[in-house]
Amino acid sequence: MDNDEDDFQNPEISPSDNKFIDELTMKLLTNQTNYAKYLSKNDTEKYEEQQQFIMDCNDYYHQIMNITKYLCKQKENNYGSDVNQAFDNYARIVIRYLEVKQKSDEQQKEYNDDLIGEQFPDSIEDEDSMNDYILHPNKGTMDMFVKKK
Repeated sequence: MDNDEDDFQNPEISPSDNKFIDELTMKLLTNQTNYAKYLSKNDTEKYEEQQQFIMDCNDYYHQIMNITKYLCKQKENNYGSDVNQAFDNYARIVIRYLEVKQKSDEQQKEYNDDLIGEQFPDSIEDEDSMNDYILHPNKGTMDMFVKKK
């Protein structure tokens, strides 16, 4: 039998004993700050590697931005196929992200517009109650929308 199967069938071994699962869980379920704290305590080598990457990004920020601007404007360059492929992948992913975000923002705006239309009916006879509703929306009652005789 495979060792992986033994781990799942053996009740004495808990899932938290599997370092890979713990690391994946921390990476996916925490924000960057908490994940960095986790790495600093549990995997100093990976933490130092991550910190070095952040420092490198800061050191080379202007050069990275200049290359990125150049690659966005022109296809012909001398950066090499690895840089070109990485940029193409990066640009496609960012464009996809921006398209999805734009569509989401448009749908959220439509949803908000629909909600505003529902909150304020066309005919309300008592203007004071409407002003009270606008100023204090949590105090509103159904009496504001019902015609009284």
